[in-house]
Amino acid sequence: MRAAFSTIFNRVVMGTALALVVAATASLSGCTPDKKSDTLGLVPTASFTVAPLAGKANTWVATANTSGVFQFEWDAGLGTGPLLGAATDTLFYDSLGVYRVTLTAFGHGGYDTASQLITVDSNAPLINVLVNPTLTSSTGWTILNPGGTLTTIAFTPQGLNLSNTSAGSNGGVYQAVQVTAGTRYVFSANVQGSGAVNSWIEFYFGTTVPAQGSDYSDNKLWSLNTYSGCGVNPFNNNVVALNCAGTGASSGLITFPTSGTIYVLIKAGSISPGTLGTGGVTVSNIELGQVP
Repeated sequence: MRAAFSTIFNRVVMGTALALVVAATASLSGCTPDKKSDTLGLVPTASFTVAPLAGKANTWVATANTSGVFQFEWDAGLGTGPLLGAATDTLFYDSLGVYRVTLTAFGHGGYDTASQLITVDSNAPLINVLVNPTLTSSTGWTILNPGGTLTTIAFTPQGLNLSNTSAGSNGGVYQAVQVTAGTRYVFSANVQGSGAVNSWIEFYFGTTVPAQGSDYSDNKLWSLNTYSGCGVNPFNNNVVALNCAGTGASSGLITFPTSGTIYVLIKAGSISPGTLGTGGVTVSNIELGQVP
């Protein structure tokens, strides 16, 4: 299930400061506040409202309705656990489903929790950062010839077609894309073919600039490779689901460690006497979707 959680303030700074306060208090008093401890002060009563944020897809606003609280923890129900927050926090969901939102409110007399279910009725729209994702023309894409016999590359109404003869070949296309560190992206691309022999169809997401006359090997995340057992029989599906030779996640999720330029590269070829199959391989509907 795809999902994400966001807040409107700096959790790290606030969380560190609050942790120091709690630690110091515990050290001086020699005790830790219980959930209900009247001797330490008023016990908070956790309650909150949660509602969709108008004009922002799949985003909800949770607002605590309680007083005498010095720390709020929100759990969006995504399986990532609670995070420090403010009295009002924003929750983002990129997949439809039912989620349990839980607030834990800490006061001087202890803490209290409250939870409620929300229903997200649609997947969040993703922002495709690729130019010309239909692959029906060369716009936005550059052909890469790694050297030797170049795979036959054709942009057709059905998408990018990659084909060859039993003499073997290698080659593909690429484009530069700007990505943001820590942002979640979801990748998918349909690949269709009649079955290949001694062949590969690969998708790279590297920071190395492709160079004509040189093969490319930077960060292969999803791939069909007949030597690894996929792509031998007829196929027509998302390469993420068919993948048997890349290191990418089965969900198609990618998070880049640094912001900047990456190169999305599609490469296909064969070692003689193999081929990419009758009619070659067609790649279509490629998406590198940024979760908003």
